[in-house]
Amino acid sequence: MRNKIVIFFFITLNLFATSSLDLGDKEFVKENYKKALSHYLKIENKDNLEVKLRIIQVYLRLGDNYFKIKEYQTSLSWYEKAKNLNSRTANHKISLVYEKQADDFNKIHKYKEALKLYTKALHLQNTNVSAKIDKINKHFNHQNKLSKDTRVLVTKESPSWTHAIGRLIIPKKLELLKNKSYKLKQKKCSATLVNLDENKDSSVIITASHCLSAYNQKAGQIKFIIQDNSNNMIYRIASIKFDSKFNIKQMKEKTDFAILSLHKPISSKDVKPMIIEKYSFLDLQKKYKNHFGSLGGFSSDIAAFGAKLTFDPKCKLKNYSKTYGYSTCKGFNGASGGPIVLTTNNNDTTPSYHFVGVVSHFKNKDFTNIYFAPHHLFFMKIKKIIEAFN
Repeated sequence: MRNKIVIFFFITLNLFATSSLDLGDKEFVKENYKKALSHYLKIENKDNLEVKLRIIQVYLRLGDNYFKIKEYQTSLSWYEKAKNLNSRTANHKISLVYEKQADDFNKIHKYKEALKLYTKALHLQNTNVSAKIDKINKHFNHQNKLSKDTRVLVTKESPSWTHAIGRLIIPKKLELLKNKSYKLKQKKCSATLVNLDENKDSSVIITASHCLSAYNQKAGQIKFIIQDNSNNMIYRIASIKFDSKFNIKQMKEKTDFAILSLHKPISSKDVKPMIIEKYSFLDLQKKYKNHFGSLGGFSSDIAAFGAKLTFDPKCKLKNYSKTYGYSTCKGFNGASGGPIVLTTNNNDTTPSYHFVGVVSHFKNKDFTNIYFAPHHLFFMKIKKIIEAFN
């Protein structure tokens, strides 16, 4: 009798296990993973390889689902459960969560947090993050060199010419995402609002040609954003009127500038444009005993990573070649297209500000020694375009 009871109990237990396994499989096929898990967990013999593999699969699928909707912490908790059951796949999945979390921190310039997560991903054999780690380390190395940085924020007390600088947003590419939405990739540069008379409204801006090299008309329109004297933001659509077609291989023949028009003029009462004169910085330096150079723009390594306008108030300007000038000003990516200005002063009188060039490129690791396109090379072209709007 006792043997019959044991046999009956064994048969019942086996039928229960089979039933739970089948029910779990049916829910798994329907992608009801939590219901499937509840059935699998009712099976007492969870060390059975077949059962164990099913539970691991559920954990991984649940982790994937939360990963897709960007609930990374929940996703990570499911992958960790799979990892605790010795899933090799789980390690790879966990590394992807770390990488994605790090990417999000990287986008908002929280580099320390991003580096920690990238390093965790690397320890899980995710070699894709190596280049990202190198890039952040280069950023930190650059930041360490900024202790002697002379750039300062533009404020109301800054020289008047700094208030004629705006940000240029250039559409590069529309990238199709997995959820069938689009992400717009953009390049950000600086540009200067100019005119022949500071008391006239302006419809013309000047920037660097290389800023426009990746411009894709299908991705959208170029936008110019500038702050007025009441701290309000002015938005304009910009169209290319002339582009020197910058080419690094033709730097001896071509300089780096572009002239754009705005779809609607900006009132001189809101923003005083920078005056364009025909005199070169070389002629002005000869004419005035006291002079120094300056550079302005949205350098992306300082001031909330380029969100705020900065300028290097004092540096030296020299001739470099027929197509470029040289300055000891400091700048960084994002300041391209910004103005090079010569401040002159004779006998301690009120200083005069002269637009003398466009920020082009740099040639050293510290992002100093900025090369610029001298404006006198294209003054007549600027003048002609401005006059067409006045």
